[in-house]
Amino acid sequence: MDRIAHDLRGPLTPLQTAAYLLRSGQVAPERQQELFALIERQTRQLVRMIDELGDWTRASNDRLVNTPEPCDPAMLLDYARTNSGASALVTIENHVDGVMVAGDPVRLTQLLRVLIEFATARASVAAAVTLQAVDGRLRIDIHSQAPAPDPRQLDALFDLPQADAYDEGLGLQLLIARAIARAHAGSLFAMASDGRLLLRCELPLAHG
Repeated sequence: MDRIAHDLRGPLTPLQTAAYLLRSGQVAPERQQELFALIERQTRQLVRMIDELGDWTRASNDRLVNTPEPCDPAMLLDYARTNSGASALVTIENHVDGVMVAGDPVRLTQLLRVLIEFATARASVAAAVTLQAVDGRLRIDIHSQAPAPDPRQLDALFDLPQADAYDEGLGLQLLIARAIARAHAGSLFAMASDGRLLLRCELPLAHG
């Protein structure tokens, strides 16, 4: 929590500096536009951090997921890829046409978006996603072209906040993603595959 408090203060310093300079009345017009852009950028980052902390708090109190409904996993994945900003880097191989999962579509999309963003964030590497049904569960494998972290880092990926967050946030996104998977009676873990990072999420299939 000390580190989270420190990170939340991070965007405030440039915001305070920009406000001081704009209030001085001695900033050239072109410089004013740069400061306005800085204020917008830092404000967006602060809002993302606050939303992240809010999700973590809700997850800790088992209030993260709403009433489940039938969801098409391929559609959720397409939404997640589009909203991640990494759509050009991600290919999808779907082997589960007509298969549904029961869940909160907003949170499941969030889960998939976080995994895609993490898989592609480092050096903007490509990732391939495979959907398949295995033993009554939906298996989502995200194969990143990024090198796999060492075994200790892999083990801690979904257990500890990231000290150097991939999205410049609080480092809680992967923990929230795991909480979403578990709230849907699913699982989420990381492994090395041919020296590359593989993220695997499994969710129960919907019946009836």
